[in-house]
Amino acid sequence: MPIAMKNTKLISINGKIYSPQEAKISVFDRGFLYGDAVYEVARSYGRVFFELEKHIQRLFKSAESIGMDLQKTPEDYIQEIYQVYSLVPDENMYMRIQITRGEGDIGLSTKLSTKPNVIIYIRHLEFPASDFYSKGQKVVTTDRLRNSKRALDPNIKSGNYLNNVLAYRKATDEGAFEAVMINTKGEITEGTTSNIFRVQGGVVYSPPDDADILRGITRGIVKSLCSELGISYKEEAFSGAELEKSEEVFLTSSTKEVVPVRQVNASSIKAPGEITQRLAMAYKEYVKKYCEERKHLGVVRV
Repeated sequence: MPIAMKNTKLISINGKIYSPQEAKISVFDRGFLYGDAVYEVARSYGRVFFELEKHIQRLFKSAESIGMDLQKTPEDYIQEIYQVYSLVPDENMYMRIQITRGEGDIGLSTKLSTKPNVIIYIRHLEFPASDFYSKGQKVVTTDRLRNSKRALDPNIKSGNYLNNVLAYRKATDEGAFEAVMINTKGEITEGTTSNIFRVQGGVVYSPPDDADILRGITRGIVKSLCSELGISYKEEAFSGAELEKSEEVFLTSSTKEVVPVRQVNASSIKAPGEITQRLAMAYKEYVKKYCEERKHLGVVRV
């Protein structure tokens, strides 16, 4: 059934386009049964999906880590995403691609399914309230453990997301924007959908790569921007108590960019701090330059 161009929410399942009401997945799909799936999320600026190549590269790394054959090339998936996007008139959109191992008899063996299901979600990106960034957001720490690399590596963006869901319940219960999880050492790792940073003495601190965190794409950009701006950056473990005493705290994510934090638990934090503001502005300039280059090179397909 053709989908009208006015739609701003579409779902592609194995190349066929559906409205949200029509989209269906089998109850025997392993993503539904076991969380046996990988995914990525990206947002568009204008008609350009920002750093889509890096997101798809990470999708392939996630799939390789769990022994899933995606059966196409990264370029195939990029083309497919833009083909779905071409049916949507809006410029600033949210995209999620989720690939499950497919359907099969109930059982843990990965050999029970050989054909992945590819689902692409495209919907309008909801922008935060006007004071979202100028006011800053509240975060809470939680004793919920982030999955360790020995259990399920956080760098595998999988459909198994229950510990994040349970951690986020604390955030919603306490009126916070985000919940921050710890590792088995009691060290801060990351938020449920974001990386976290603290600023102390003019230095930006991030939990190290081996602290059971996702090496976020936005996090990596911020790390590079610190170097370009002459801001000291260190990857060093820190506790929840240290986070509460920080001069500045901010979060990063692909959809929300750089988010100032005004409160950690009951402790007030200056927001937005000077360094946070500098990085937020530099990030926006980086995005602008990236999108302009992609348009100039003809990379944009719609």
